[in-house]
Amino acid sequence: MTLYNRKILTDIIKTAVVCFFITLVFGVKAQAMTIVLDPGHGGIGTSGAGAIYPPYMEKALNMAIASQVKSELEGAGITTYLTRSGDASLTLDQRAAYAKSVNADLLISIHFNSSGGHNLNGSEIWTSLYGTYYTTGYAVGSNIMQQLTGLGFMSKGVKTKLGNSGDYYGIIRYGVGLGIPTIIVEHCFMDNAIDRAILDSKGVSALAHADATGIINYVNSVGGAGSTIEKSNPIALEAGATSNGNTAGVAAPPTIKANTGAAASTASSAPAASSGFPKDASGNIIFTDKNGTTGTFTQDEWNRLLGNWAYTGNPEYYIRQVPVGDLNAMIGK
Repeated sequence: MTLYNRKILTDIIKTAVVCFFITLVFGVKAQAMTIVLDPGHGGIGTSGAGAIYPPYMEKALNMAIASQVKSELEGAGITTYLTRSGDASLTLDQRAAYAKSVNADLLISIHFNSSGGHNLNGSEIWTSLYGTYYTTGYAVGSNIMQQLTGLGFMSKGVKTKLGNSGDYYGIIRYGVGLGIPTIIVEHCFMDNAIDRAILDSKGVSALAHADATGIINYVNSVGGAGSTIEKSNPIALEAGATSNGNTAGVAAPPTIKANTGAAASTASSAPAASSGFPKDASGNIIFTDKNGTTGTFTQDEWNRLLGNWAYTGNPEYYIRQVPVGDLNAMIGK
């Protein structure tokens, strides 16, 4: 080998070594789990306070919870950001856009509940009703719920809710619209004597620790802080979708697109009456999705699936839009 050829070989080896270390260092960093916590509400005065039941003000509780959870997650090696660090007013789409800007694997919105009759109690967690956004949200939500019920709160479930423009809750809708699994944690009802007794006795710090423990348990179950969550197709909506469930006006019908890369299917403004699905000789439901793929579900499995669309008044209309594979994932098949 000539001196010239040796030099070329040496340069190639050096370049390969450098590239290896760049890939190793930056590749690991790029693959690290990133979670964004969204302290709900916010804004000067009481206009952005959320629920107020002295001595508690929701926006302050949300901030205290999120700050401690961030600290605990970072202690576990999980990269964590907050959508707001002070008493700032942010729109729902700004919160989701921030999560997207830091390449978040999860967006978790922190809240507390209240009810008009002050007679409801328990913890509830909301997730998207679509495909892998549902399965991811349900998994992390279930881990958090396990910790909250350990404090004494009643579980109201990890649930979905449908509105005029897809997922009912704006932060979830905007999150999945940017490809980020998004959940809302409603810790308890601030205005209910049962929940207030637990909140007063356990303290805010215990609720924050419950959240952090649940999130860490979930992260460990999918490979730890160095892993990421499989990305899904964003859920595209028709133009004119409202920013949250309480916004005035009627949104355009949803474009329902499950996470398969298949073409979207646009819903009509007036869902047709439920016609039901046929059953086999054993009483199992024979389901055919919009792509013509058939699946079979027991009555119990079917009831569990219908429960995810319970707020629509006509769940079978919406369930027809979801591929069989996504329905199977929802019930662990």
